[in-house]
Amino acid sequence: MRLIRALAVAALSALFTLPAAAGQPADLGTPTSPVILTIHSQGTQIDLDRAMIERAGWQTIRTMTPFTDGEQEFSGIALSRLIEVVGGDGTVIEAVALNDYRVEIPAEHAEAYGVFLALDRNGEPMRIRDKGPIWVIYPHDEVLAAPERFDRFMVWQLRELSFR
Repeated sequence: MRLIRALAVAALSALFTLPAAAGQPADLGTPTSPVILTIHSQGTQIDLDRAMIERAGWQTIRTMTPFTDGEQEFSGIALSRLIEVVGGDGTVIEAVALNDYRVEIPAEHAEAYGVFLALDRNGEPMRIRDKGPIWVIYPHDEVLAAPERFDRFMVWQLRELSFR
């Protein structure tokens, strides 16, 4: 009986973590705390709070950045996973910061360079004064081998992503 119950729980858990069908957002629920990220794709607006992002695929990476001293620990979500979960569709992702800084990130960077949306740095949620609540990170090891600089894409205080 315990085995059957464990299998049933595992099956139900899998249902809630399946990726969205192509172009269709997964059901992450609705925000119950302040919205920290708004996504626009295919005429749809998706508002996410921190808990929704955590449910979508929380992970931790360690990397250096051009803006920090030494290796840092960042927790958040891989951009490729977020694209999968929200059904983001397009070849360009416009990233907009709280101060209205805008940059167009090629969507292929998500996979090619392991782009990461960090909400925590070294175990602490990032505050606005510390580049939060979300910072677009290009992991240093991935971009060292790249022929171009990626600093302009590392948007801090991210508030919005629009897929085109």
